[in-house]
Amino acid sequence: MTTIGTKLAAVAFVLLTAAPAFAGKGGSNLLITQAVQSGSTDAIIAEVEKTESLICNECIQTVTNLTEDNRYAVREVAAWWFAKRPQLQEAMAAGFQSDLTSSDSIRVRNAADFLGTTKTYTSLPALRTAIHHAGLTSEAKLALVHAVGRMAHVSGNEVLTTAMTDGDPAVRAAAIVAWRDVLSQQGAAPVVALLHDANAEVRMKAATTVGGMNEVNAHTTLEAMVVSDVDSTVRRAAAWALGQLGQADSRQALITASSDKSGLVSGVAKASLSLLH
Repeated sequence: MTTIGTKLAAVAFVLLTAAPAFAGKGGSNLLITQAVQSGSTDAIIAEVEKTESLICNECIQTVTNLTEDNRYAVREVAAWWFAKRPQLQEAMAAGFQSDLTSSDSIRVRNAADFLGTTKTYTSLPALRTAIHHAGLTSEAKLALVHAVGRMAHVSGNEVLTTAMTDGDPAVRAAAIVAWRDVLSQQGAAPVVALLHDANAEVRMKAATTVGGMNEVNAHTTLEAMVVSDVDSTVRRAAAWALGQLGQADSRQALITASSDKSGLVSGVAKASLSLLH
């Protein structure tokens, strides 16, 4: 993205020269610059937000630079600023979609964060391709997953199913969460395999998702989990999920779980028993 600021300056000149400048809530490019120099994330966010309605050519390069900041919160507010300016956002999105073809994890991360925050749905094909790039860092893959989650469109499912097989449990867990947030999602079949994951956090999120999305085919695995998983948070999630599925065959497993040494597990198991058909 080293040249996009220059390109945007030309675009902005066309868009804005005919419009009078006006301030938004007291903001200015100078104040954003001072906030950047201070190093304070909160100050940067506050000053960028103040310029929500500011028409100002000089702000464009300043905020463009923030889309490449190492802090997610700063990149997010920069993307939000461009989302308030659709024509500039479109120009930025084109550059960032190109960056998704890069093998550079930082560029992919920044691109995914911008495109996800601005909900640039036309970038979904590029996001699907990017998740298969070899050598991406976990941070970059998490950004791709989060972008798809924010757009919540089924066209991003390939990103999520690929991420569910990643070697980093944080990526797998994030993919599960994003899966259940996608609108018009048809079941949670791809998540069922993660009920056997080696990581407890992943198993817990998987149990919550298959229960919440009524993936009935998972009930046998959940019945084993609720009585034998070594992690109490996983057993609790399994107990809750079984209640949501409501299968009569799960009664014995929930009765056993009602005597779990963890009060949270036993309490949820007892509540779930009342929900069985």
